[in-house]
Amino acid sequence: MPSQPSSPVTEPTTDNTASSPAPTVLAVVASTAGKKPPTRRKQLTELRHEDKRTAILRTSAQLFAANGYESTSLDMIADQLGMHKATLYHYVDNKESILYQCLVKSFGDLDTVMTRMEDRSIPVLERLRLFVRSLALAQNNDFGRCLVLVGSRPLELTGNEIRQFQRRLDTTVRALITEGIADGSIKPCHPGLFSALLFGALNWVPHWYRDSGKLGVEEVANQFMDMITQGIATPQR
Repeated sequence: MPSQPSSPVTEPTTDNTASSPAPTVLAVVASTAGKKPPTRRKQLTELRHEDKRTAILRTSAQLFAANGYESTSLDMIADQLGMHKATLYHYVDNKESILYQCLVKSFGDLDTVMTRMEDRSIPVLERLRLFVRSLALAQNNDFGRCLVLVGSRPLELTGNEIRQFQRRLDTTVRALITEGIADGSIKPCHPGLFSALLFGALNWVPHWYRDSGKLGVEEVANQFMDMITQGIATPQR
């Protein structure tokens, strides 16, 4: 029996306390508010720079997933991109920074999703389904898939940002389950165990999912939610 997979994106935590959110693409954008707007030429230069950075991250993510993090060197990434290693250092600092930026890229719309999770005009089970679908899509793009396959160990040296990111996701699921129990839409259960069950199931998908398969990622997420919320036993008469 395979061991329980872990993921730097969705590894459940054992700490019930909430924490401040990890840096996201939206947070980085927000931090530049109030500054003088860049010129058109500067905008185009920055866009080309970001396009190159994204290409580097995507290629790195694919190599990490195919060869393993430890077996992939910056030289291999530069060779795959057809650039000199010195040029690579204009866009990234090291492998750890590449992996962390892949984490940010994998779930760049995190703030938008979290805002939806707080909208109580949407039934809690519908919000939970939206969360599961968004997370499944994030984990099965190039960036998210490499993170699940590589695991969280390489990022443990970058500080506690990764733990904050994990805790934010875990706390969100627990809060939704607790809310559902309170309003009667979810029967009493242990929110922490449900979170572990959910993330364990989602963490395994990148190991077997292929784009060429019969089911898309969203359909996989929807069927997971159907089985979780409805069960698989035939109702007894």
